[in-house]
Amino acid sequence: KNQTEAAIRNEQQSLQELVNMLKEEYGGDGDDNQGGNTTNPPEQPDPPVKDDTIADVIDKIQDTNKTIEDANGNPIVIPGGFKVVPNSPEGTDESQKVEYTYNGDGTPAVQDGIVIEDEEGNQFVWIPIGEIKNKDGTTTTITLGRYTFDKTGTPTLEQNADDHTEVVTITTYYQELVSNSGNIAAKNLGDFIAKTKANGGYYLGRYEASKGIDDKVKSQADKEVWAKITQPQAATAAQETYSNAYIESDLINSYTWDTAIVFIQNYSENSNYANKKSENMSKGNTGTKGDKVCNIYDIAINYLEWTTEHSAHITTGTTHRTPCIFRGGQCSNQTYYIASGRYGSMGNTGVNDYSSDISFRLLIYVK
Repeated sequence: KNQTEAAIRNEQQSLQELVNMLKEEYGGDGDDNQGGNTTNPPEQPDPPVKDDTIADVIDKIQDTNKTIEDANGNPIVIPGGFKVVPNSPEGTDESQKVEYTYNGDGTPAVQDGIVIEDEEGNQFVWIPIGEIKNKDGTTTTITLGRYTFDKTGTPTLEQNADDHTEVVTITTYYQELVSNSGNIAAKNLGDFIAKTKANGGYYLGRYEASKGIDDKVKSQADKEVWAKITQPQAATAAQETYSNAYIESDLINSYTWDTAIVFIQNYSENSNYANKKSENMSKGNTGTKGDKVCNIYDIAINYLEWTTEHSAHITTGTTHRTPCIFRGGQCSNQTYYIASGRYGSMGNTGVNDYSSDISFRLLIYVK
């Protein structure tokens, strides 16, 4: 009997110690009786919110700048007021077709050239820089810089963007200056480079410039190209196109042009795109001449394009040479102009030079 009673007391004591321990760990109502209220279990944390992927935001206008990744883990920043354009359905006109083929399922990958669009229909293509992750587990590094290209298209880095404050001359007299010197320089070259490196890329106009009914620059398909404009006029128009809380706009510079060609040669079937020439003699509306690489139109065909690059070769004898540089291929000369070419000899009127063969292209970069 004594042993049974002792065992009962020990059991009750053990149970009470267990109850006290649970109350101490989880909190209780202060009632020490076993028959009192039991404690509630601790609240479980909410499951973590899954980050959006690029597939989640296709065709959705963003309220603010949004950084996401493609399926291979590559970042892209979608500016506020823009959306990612989806893969085009069958039957889309060739001048505006968006094609995402890299992943094999129509979802955008940075290797395709991801297209964004604002609410007016202006389109731009993401040019990634830095280390790019490929679907086979390899990586490709694209350095933001100024390049030259040999006859096979092999690039040589002439000036890393990190050294943008230095005056580096390419092929005798081509320079990218940080301030105006006869031509209009980049709006803020240092700011562009810092933000592009921080964001992992920049946006190149998908099309050559056209002029809207509001007299502002557009980057849209099948529009009359904006030509007969001087480099200072083109630069001013480009710089005034966007200036808001999300992006800056500018005329393309030599870093954007050359790096885009490096990107194109890595991720299109055109490994020697740098030396591509026009395949026809007639100019036409934006995106209609058949030159499309990584969703970008008309780098090597149609019109020449003004940039912010500068020529130090101002005079030859009594002939004044323009300090303004234009780039790319062009329809009226199929033997001379190439996609990566730099050209600066326009005649004898300097910064007031314009031509029916020269247009320009927008650059935007994320703040």
